Amino acid sequence: MLKELFYAVDERGKRYDFDCLDTGKSLLLTLKKETLWKCKQLRALPELGAAKAGDEGYWILPRTISRVGEMQTFFTPREDVDYAYENPVLSWYGIKKAGLCCLVRVYRNYWYKIHTVIENNEYAVFPEFDFTTHDKVYDDICIEVVMLPESADYNDMAKTERELRLSRGEIRTLAEKCQRPAVEYARKYPLVRIRMGWKPSPSPVLHQREANEPEMFVACDFKRVRDIADELKRQKVEGAELQLVGWNRSGHDGRFPQLFPADPRLGGDDELKKTIDYVKSLGYRISTHTNTIDSYEIADTFTWDDVVVNRDGSYNQTGHYSGGYAYHVCLEKQYKNTKRDLPALAALGENGLHFTDVISIVIPDDCHALEHPSSTANGIIYAQKILEYTSGLFGGFSSEGCMDFALKDLDFGLYATFGNGFGKKEIPVADRYLPLFEVAYHGIVLYNPTATTVNYTAQPVQERLSFILRGGRPAMYFYSKFRTGGQKNWMGENDLTCADDEALRWSVARIKEACDEHLRLADKQLLYMERYDILENGIEKATYSDGSAVVGNFSDKVALYEGKEIPAWGYVVI
Repeated sequence: MLKELFYAVDERGKRYDFDCLDTGKSLLLTLKKETLWKCKQLRALPELGAAKAGDEGYWILPRTISRVGEMQTFFTPREDVDYAYENPVLSWYGIKKAGLCCLVRVYRNYWYKIHTVIENNEYAVFPEFDFTTHDKVYDDICIEVVMLPESADYNDMAKTERELRLSRGEIRTLAEKCQRPAVEYARKYPLVRIRMGWKPSPSPVLHQREANEPEMFVACDFKRVRDIADELKRQKVEGAELQLVGWNRSGHDGRFPQLFPADPRLGGDDELKKTIDYVKSLGYRISTHTNTIDSYEIADTFTWDDVVVNRDGSYNQTGHYSGGYAYHVCLEKQYKNTKRDLPALAALGENGLHFTDVISIVIPDDCHALEHPSSTANGIIYAQKILEYTSGLFGGFSSEGCMDFALKDLDFGLYATFGNGFGKKEIPVADRYLPLFEVAYHGIVLYNPTATTVNYTAQPVQERLSFILRGGRPAMYFYSKFRTGGQKNWMGENDLTCADDEALRWSVARIKEACDEHLRLADKQLLYMERYDILENGIEKATYSDGSAVVGNFSDKVALYEGKEIPAWGYVVI
């Protein structure tokens, strides 16, 4: 009976039946590419998740990089909705209704949307493929349906995804990753990012040359970085990984993918090397920030031959930052540039989790250049090659986000999502948000939960508590606020600075507070998060694989849980 629902429809209403292979553990659904070449759009499995208002159950819809969690949609009466979105962080969605509980895993060989339609209180959800915008038809469409017991819930969906990927070797446990010293250190101690210099962002000069390049603002030169390290030592901060951002020529997003020389206004190459050695001599670790996906015309390494070509023949210009217009580099070219540029940086001796920006927070571009065409699937392969190569070169790898295709070699994500960093948006199908990325991948990767929990010890109480309950690793940031011209700074309003010694002392005190608190919880990083439950009266509970739990009180009144008193906006470890 279920197999009757395994079909897709195109924009003309034509039906295509999936081939179905029952492996005993899941159902593998395939639509052969030969049947799709006349399609423009395709809606897959439009009836599988169908429901009516009043039915028991819900959908679980994956977050994007701008959601605080996975979206839970109950089948309640509501106004008509037609809502679709791209760039899911997790490549699955869940269905729980009478007679059916399952995980629907969509293979990332095509760019697709999660599309929801609620009309006359009848619910439908489906992956939607559009062959007119990104990839042309070039491969089969593959979807895997994993059946769960009817009694299973959203936590079981997330755990099933983790167990499935572990069994297939697609991801590795954090315990395995921690066999490398830089990752084990990162598990225990906070990251301290230091944005050293930047030009106006967004820049008033879109196409920069040396003759018209705006001046760079110096917030923290290499000598001041050493002052930060000294103050960490003076305040007895047990451990920290300092990460230099904007150390490169013309500062953060200044001339990427060009790196050297280290900007002379910060002290140049000699001071960079001196700072790396000095931080290490104090017993801390140090790493640097690079970016090889955004390229700016002013870079001495810039070439149009590297840039992604869109379906319409135009160059892919995505973003407007300190270097002016940013052009995305094709992933195959980015891999070659990574092997060209990063060995010289590794030779300087940094010993933390090297940070390559952007690569883990976006789905790779499809490229239509005749000389280097690349599909979405091929881009993912090359993104994974870049992660693996860089990790091997430096002994560890970190990046901006936590897209699920990146998790095998990603050791730390600066934020699992932006969350509400760009402002809270009302989504018509989101009845509540659940941290199911965290349930699936805690114990697999280190992460800071959202952009607004950067500098969590300096943030409002709700952000602080959310950071703890979601199992984060502290990401502390000097000069997280740098955007100009009224642009949104997405990492919260409370910043660390070092403009004078008083500001430096205050900022390091926030780092020490984070370090001390995290050390009490750091061993939980090696555990899986088995459940996350939202209870009554503002109580939320994260349960770990050793049976322990962290229980938080998201209210302004003292609460009791199993005889334990939890202060307002506080937590207890059970």
